[in-house]
Amino acid sequence: MEWTTQQFKDIEDLASINYSLEQIAMYLDVEKNSFIESFNIPGSKVKYHYDRGKLITQAEISKANLRKAKDGSLASIQQWTKDAFFQKIETLKKQVLYDNEQKEYCQLQALIERGETENLPENVVKYYEQIDFIRALYNKFKSKNYIISMVRLQWPKITLWQANKLFNETLNFFNLDNEVKVEAWANIYADQLDNMAMIAAEMNDFKNFRDLKELAGKYRGIGKEKPIEIPEGDLKRKVNLYVIDPERLGITKIDRRELAEMIDAIDITESQKMKIRRDALIEDVSFELIESER
Repeated sequence: MEWTTQQFKDIEDLASINYSLEQIAMYLDVEKNSFIESFNIPGSKVKYHYDRGKLITQAEISKANLRKAKDGSLASIQQWTKDAFFQKIETLKKQVLYDNEQKEYCQLQALIERGETENLPENVVKYYEQIDFIRALYNKFKSKNYIISMVRLQWPKITLWQANKLFNETLNFFNLDNEVKVEAWANIYADQLDNMAMIAAEMNDFKNFRDLKELAGKYRGIGKEKPIEIPEGDLKRKVNLYVIDPERLGITKIDRRELAEMIDAIDITESQKMKIRRDALIEDVSFELIESER
């Protein structure tokens, strides 16, 4: 959709007085969904002028407040201090939450533009463009539905199924391989918690810093006992059971007296007979003898 200079000026003026996107679309007499779609396209000029309108008004208010603060207004001084603090936090959020995605994306683009990917197939180069595009949006905490919509706007020939597949592959590529696993989500959440902890530290909120770090550690499995792993060979090993009561195995129990008579009838030495009787539990063995035979 083509926009005129006057329309861009109207967008800035209306944004400065906090008109919603739907209200601005109505004022410009354009179809609401088309206007919102133009606003959400990456690098959108509509969004640029919308944000610029808000910024210009905010700048005028801040300048007026600064003049009052310099004149000694305590309320204006407090407001300036508050604005400066939150601006510092916003800057920190951009540093730690966005992970320099714009810089990395530009580097990828420059790499492609310089022709250094000439040995790569065109479809591979395009694939890396797509997953890096998705990662940049994901690191800005955009929702899955929003990211998929942006992918289909950027590459209109991609189907909904393909966009979903690209989203999952992007998470896997930058975290784990194969299907998106529990471990991958754990690492993603732990990284985000670490970033939030940095912001808490900047705000001198050390309780939340500690809690966030502790939670991030739990997601990474720190302090968690590893499950006992039994070697596969041990599970297949045969188990031998020994019993001294033959009746448990269905064998008829032999009378000890008869067995003793059979042993006495064997033509062997008396010491050998004694050992056989002990092994057959016919004759008790004294403790002293056991100790002496060790």
